Amino acid sequence: MVPQGRGRTSQTVDPVALLKREHEMILDQLGMIETTLGPRTVRNRALEEPDRDTLRELLRFFTGRIGVHFKREAVLIAALGRVLGRKREEREQLENLLVEHRVMKADAAGIAKQLNGKAASASRGGDADPFGIRSFVRRYRGHLSCEERILFVLAEMRLTAEQKRRVSHRMLQV
Repeated sequence: MVPQGRGRTSQTVDPVALLKREHEMILDQLGMIETTLGPRTVRNRALEEPDRDTLRELLRFFTGRIGVHFKREAVLIAALGRVLGRKREEREQLENLLVEHRVMKADAAGIAKQLNGKAASASRGGDADPFGIRSFVRRYRGHLSCEERILFVLAEMRLTAEQKRRVSHRMLQV
């Protein structure tokens, strides 16, 4: 991605573009979870073991690998926090995104734990949202949308080219 050489001649990656590509990957993972759950109209079947295995595997992304993305966004949020200075309300909004990261990672871990601990029959067929997975997907999509509307727009508007270069360099070290 970025050459090891130092200096201004080395290429950089647009930090917002990098995060947007990662969001696309996250949205793909969320789509696979929804596909595994099947249509909402199928209410008379329990969550079967193969489905549970697939969901556990998909949720592993949200309890592990997602951490790199969260750290990269934290780098961007820190840079924006410095740029925003005393604009408390905007800084608090950005800091809330970091709190949401921790909550969503914990939610994914909780769902995975439920999938590991309960027998297949424990997920009742009448449950349109087994283990809260659909709610998790919906909240996650909302979070990504919020980041794209607030975090990414602020980064594009407020960061200079040099600040973006430094953010990019820090992100790629994560």
